[in-house]
Amino acid sequence: MKITILGAGRWASCIGLCFDRKKYDVLMWDLDLGRVNPLFLTHTNNYVTLSDRVHFTHDLEKAVNHSDIIVISILSQKVDEFMQKVKQIKGYDKKTYVLCMKGIEATTGRRLSEILIDNGVDKNKIAVFVGPGHVQSISAGQSTHMTISAYDSELAKKLQKVFQNEHGMNVSITKDIIGTEIGAAAKNVYGIASGILSGSHLEQEKGPLLSASTHEIGNFIRAMGGDYKTASGLAFAGEVETTFFSPFSKNLTYGKTIAERKTTENLSDVLDINSVEGIMTSHALIKKMEEFNKKVDSSNEIKMPIAKAVSDICSGKVPLENVGKYISEKITESLNID
Repeated sequence: MKITILGAGRWASCIGLCFDRKKYDVLMWDLDLGRVNPLFLTHTNNYVTLSDRVHFTHDLEKAVNHSDIIVISILSQKVDEFMQKVKQIKGYDKKTYVLCMKGIEATTGRRLSEILIDNGVDKNKIAVFVGPGHVQSISAGQSTHMTISAYDSELAKKLQKVFQNEHGMNVSITKDIIGTEIGAAAKNVYGIASGILSGSHLEQEKGPLLSASTHEIGNFIRAMGGDYKTASGLAFAGEVETTFFSPFSKNLTYGKTIAERKTTENLSDVLDINSVEGIMTSHALIKKMEEFNKKVDSSNEIKMPIAKAVSDICSGKVPLENVGKYISEKITESLNID
């Protein structure tokens, strides 16, 4: 089987490894940034080692034409800009696209599948692949459970077989693509809150955070047309270990660092801020919440005190001296929402 992966970062390389283990013919694409990606030179980065079955290119047209299944794994805030380039390639709309990143566009509040649809892709050719998987664990052969969701249930079944392997990659199907996309994106927001609790020595608050955030995002999913119960699935609550506790979580690391340093500035020595998807997603959630609330009466408004707190913290609107206590107060507020 031929597979194209658009992206060559940490998660993209992990997906490449999963396909490599199934002996697929994989072509990975990456931007030409004037420097050579180590993966292109040695088939190795800090996380995976790939076989010669995996090939690489900077030619986007060649990559899109390589196969009928296109996996996209890039920064979520770059998807629309990226699809503007993809749509220039003849036959791009005949491909199947699998979104393997988590985010909501901050400027518009669009889910990533909505961005593809707006760029001419048939919704029945779009799926998302998300869940509690970390590159470091998957590459080591540890078992994990991911989920596929699509507008077309038959496509989801087909892709389940494509992604599942005998090296610990277990894949289930989730019918609610709206809730799956929102939950997968939102978990990064609450991951930042979890990091703030860690950096404030309030680890005992993480249980209440899980309870409150699941209810909070469940209400949001329902308001957006999805299923409230999806918040309890793999895309959100299933991510608890990997997002709320794992040292591999970029969002947790970001939250922990700002709580310890009491600043959101000059954190490049710890991590790449652009890769902390929860920052922009927090703003997107609140933008979407406010738009929704303007259209309904007060009794039907969505309330998301924790997500709003994270957005305000990331925007510099909240003093960081007692930021852990601030998150704790918002957890209490959220737990009291009907």
